[in-house]
Order: sequence, then structure tokens, then C-alpha cells
Amino acid sequence: MGIFSILKKSNILYFPGCNAYFKDKTEFELWKNIFLKLGINFKIVEKKICCGLPALEAGYDYEARKLARRNLEIFKEEKIEKIIAPCPACYKMFTSDYKSYLPDWNLETLNIWRIILEKIQEKPELTKNKMNEVIGFQDSCYLGRYSNIYEEPREILELIGYGIKEFKDIKESSMCSGSCGGLYRTNSSMAEKAAKEKLLQAKRIGIKKLVVSSYEEYELLKKNSSEFEIEILLFSEVLGNSLGIKKMESFENE
Repeated sequence: MGIFSILKKSNILYFPGCNAYFKDKTEFELWKNIFLKLGINFKIVEKKICCGLPALEAGYDYEARKLARRNLEIFKEEKIEKIIAPCPACYKMFTSDYKSYLPDWNLETLNIWRIILEKIQEKPELTKNKMNEVIGFQDSCYLGRYSNIYEEPREILELIGYGIKEFKDIKESSMCSGSCGGLYRTNSSMAEKAAKEKLLQAKRIGIKKLVVSSYEEYELLKKNSSEFEIEILLFSEVLGNSLGIKKMESFENE
């Protein structure tokens, strides 16, 4: 049985978010390969609709509700029952806002971080490249404050060999990088000021590499990182590398 026949039967939707759909397709492919490598079943739908969070944050509540309703219609058409969303913003939207927007919303959004953690715990041999270095980890506001997911990403990083040098303020007290709430679209100078402050904090405690789970954080911090000599890495990138997956590796050839 081929890969695509397996995917076709799944009722679990892989929803990557707009950045992976339209901006960086290597990120889209990388997460697919990670799921396959770990034995996580999923399905992809052809109709690509934004989760609606950018519209909501910009004050377009009606448009956000329309996007939510259209997504639910698509999910029902495709017989989707559960969702995996590695994008923290989409995860937050599905687990929080959709419940208030849609009275008939009954889909479960799985904690993909916990699933990944359990898969690696069950099969440590999946880790092909054991890392042996110290990194920093930035708590995404969407993943942390909104979704209360703090421990799983850290435990995954430690399982694949990373030591974590923590900021002074972490988890619930973590300082935002400036990428959430649409700030980088509405007030780019303030967003960059926040990003530089976060990078300065990292430099002061000796962080050379900073891992982030959100693509928006990745873009903003990377744009401002050169003067601080800090390398910004996506969580998917370091996880994929530990599993022996190259970032440019195509889904079809996996």
C-alpha cells in the first residue's frame, strides 16, 4: 500500500497554516516528512483556507467568522474528525476561537507536540542524529500563554540531545518576541524593538542558537539577529535534522 493510499483514508487533517502553505513550502514538506517518519497518520486537503487569525487580530471579526465557517464546511466535506496543526497560531485558533465562533464545532485539535514527544519516547532509535549542544528556546505566546504548552517542546529538545539555557523569564512570564497579535503588520518598528530586546537578553546569557516554534517569530528574530550573532532555528528544522530528514527532502521521495 502506497503512501497516498494511507493518507487518503485518514480522518486526521494536517493543517500547516498560511506560512507553510504559501510562503515557505519547504516547511510544509518538512513537517509532512516528520509525521511520516514518526508514523503519525494524516490527510491533506486541496482547498487551502486561512484559519482566520490574521483577520481576527486586525479587527475583522466578520471575515474571521466567515473563514472559520468555510473551513468547517471543507472539513466536513473531507470527513475530517481531528486536526494536527504545528503552527501555534492555527492551533490557538482551532482550540479557542472556533469554539466561540461555531456552535457546531466538534473537531478535536490534537496536541501534536505531545504526540511527537510520545513517539520519540516509545522509539528512541528514531533519533538518528543525537545533538550535543546548548540552545535557547523561545516560548511562543500562542503555544504558551494561549494554549498552555510549555513542557512538551522542551522535553522533545532534551530527548534529541539539546541542553536548554533558559531566559530569566520563561513560560507564563516569557517576554513576547514581537511577532504575535499582528504587531509586525500594524507596528513594525515596535515589533522589531521587542525582537531586539529578546535577542539582547539571549546574548547577555550566552545563547548562540535560539529555537522557535512559530514561523512569524522565526522571520522577525532572524531579520534582527545579525548584530547579536545569534542563529535562529525553527523547531521543525532541528527536529527534522535529529530524525535524519533534510529540510529540502521532498515528500514524494520520502
